[in-house]
Amino acid sequence: MKTARIYRAMAILSIIAGMTSCGNDWLDQTPSDGIDANGAVTTVSDLETVRNGVYASLKGIRDFVDYYGRNMFIYGDMRGEDVQYNWVDGSGRGNFYYYMTYSTADNFSGGNTPWQSAFIVTERANRVIEAAESGTLGDDEAIAQYEAEAKTLRAMALFDLTRIYGKPYTMDKGASLGAPIMLKPVENAYANKPKRNTVAECYTQIEKDLDDAVKSGALPTSNKGDASVYINLWAAKALQVRVYMTKGEWGKALATARDIISNSPYVLWTPGEYAEAWAKTSNAHNNEIIFELSINDNKDWTDREGIAYCMSDAHGDVPGYGDIMVTKAFAEAMEADPADARNNVLLKPGGDPETYAGKFETDGNDFVKHGVFINKMPAHNGDVRYANVPMLRLSEVYLSAAEAAFQTGDKAAAAQLLNKLITNRTTDATKVVTAQDITLDRIYMERRKELVGEGQRYFDVIRRGETVVRYTDSNNRGWHDVLTEEARTFNRDSKKALPLIPVAEINANPNILQNPLY
Repeated sequence: MKTARIYRAMAILSIIAGMTSCGNDWLDQTPSDGIDANGAVTTVSDLETVRNGVYASLKGIRDFVDYYGRNMFIYGDMRGEDVQYNWVDGSGRGNFYYYMTYSTADNFSGGNTPWQSAFIVTERANRVIEAAESGTLGDDEAIAQYEAEAKTLRAMALFDLTRIYGKPYTMDKGASLGAPIMLKPVENAYANKPKRNTVAECYTQIEKDLDDAVKSGALPTSNKGDASVYINLWAAKALQVRVYMTKGEWGKALATARDIISNSPYVLWTPGEYAEAWAKTSNAHNNEIIFELSINDNKDWTDREGIAYCMSDAHGDVPGYGDIMVTKAFAEAMEADPADARNNVLLKPGGDPETYAGKFETDGNDFVKHGVFINKMPAHNGDVRYANVPMLRLSEVYLSAAEAAFQTGDKAAAAQLLNKLITNRTTDATKVVTAQDITLDRIYMERRKELVGEGQRYFDVIRRGETVVRYTDSNNRGWHDVLTEEARTFNRDSKKALPLIPVAEINANPNILQNPLY
C-alpha cells in the first residue's frame, strides 16, 4: 500500500513562530529528499512530496501527537461525559481537559489543543495549491487530484481551529472570532501578523474549499487500495456533512449524507463484523472507513505518545498507558443491550484486580467487571503503536442524516436512517424505532454509543447547546475522581467552554486576540 511518507520536520515557514517548548528547530530543518522550505516545486514528484507532508502534519508536529495523533481526540472526548481520565492508573496524558483546572494562558502551550499543527497543515496545503495553480507543472491528472486533496485538508484544519477556538455557529450565527484564514504560503512569520477572522468568515472559506474540491472532479471515487489513507470524493463529502451539521444547515447535511449513502461504495459493518473490522487488516475494514491516518512503521508512528497507546489498557494483553476509559454511566448504558456489538470493543481491565480495588469504588471492586477500555485502534502485529487512526466513517454519515432528517420534520426518514444503523449494531429487534416514537434524544444516544473514543462528543454538545453532566454528587460519582463544580457540570455558556489560544502565539502576534477565560 502506498501511504503518506512522514517527514518529522518538513522545513516550511508557518504563521506560527515561538510556539513550542522545544523551540523552533523544526523551522530550520530540511527533509530527507532535500526539498527545502522555499525551494521550487518543479515536478509532479516534488508536488507529491509536499502533498505527503500535508498528510504527515495531520498527526501533529510535537512528537506527532498535538493534532490527530492524539490531542484532537482527547479534546473532543475528555470534555464530554462518556469518557474520563483513568486517575487511578493513568500516565497523565489525558487529564488536562478532564480536570479543567487551567486558569491562565500559560497552561495552553500549544501541546494541549491543536493550534500550531493545524496551521502547518494549512501552510503545506497552500504550497500544494499554489504550485498546482501555477500552470508550470503541466496538466497531469495527479496535479488536479493533489490540489483537491489539499483544499479539503485546508478546510479541515480551518474547521477544527474554528470549532475549537470560536463560539459555536449556532450561538450567534458566526459573529464571534474564529481563526485567521490563510490562503497563501507565508514566507515570514513575523512580517505577516494575521488577525482572527469571524466564525462566519471561516465557514464561508471552509465551504468554498470543500465545494471546489468536490466539484473539481479530480478526487477518486473508489475505496480500494490506499484510498482510505488519502482524501477521496466521499471523504470530502463526509467532511461537508460534518460542517453542515455544525452550522445547523439540516437540508444541506441531509442531501449530502444521502448522496454518500446511495452512491458511495461504503456499507455499514454488520454486528458480526463490527469488533474485528477496526483492525486495518480486516477484510471488512474498508467497508466503512472512509478516511484514516496511516501508520506503517516506526518512522511515522506516534509511538507511546499517540492516541492508540493512551487508550490501550496498561495491564492488558497489548499494553499502553490506559489513560482514557469510558465512564460508569456510559458502560452501564452500553450493557443495557447485551446484544449490541459495540460492547465488544469495550475491554475489561486486565492484570491484577487489586490494582483498582477500593480506589474507583469504596464498596468493592465492581469496576473490573465492566468493559472500559476502547479498542477502536487495535494492535497490529502485536503492537498498538501500529494502529491506523480512524477519521471519517459511514456510520457518522448515517447518524448525521437521521438527525438532519428529524430536524427538517421528516421523522419517517429519520427513523429509517437510524434503524439502518441500529440493525447493524444489535440483534435485538426491540431496539428499532418508528416515526411515532423516534426522538432527538434517541438519535443523540446512538451517536454517543457509536462515536465514543472518536473525538466527537464535545463538539456535538456545543453545537446543540447541551449540558455535560459528569456527576452531580457523591451518590452518582461513578468512577470519576473528585472534580470541581465547574468540571462536573458545564455547557457552552460556561467560562471554560472555549480554550485559550497558546500564550506564545499571543506574545508573538499581538493581532491575535485572546479568548476570555473569565
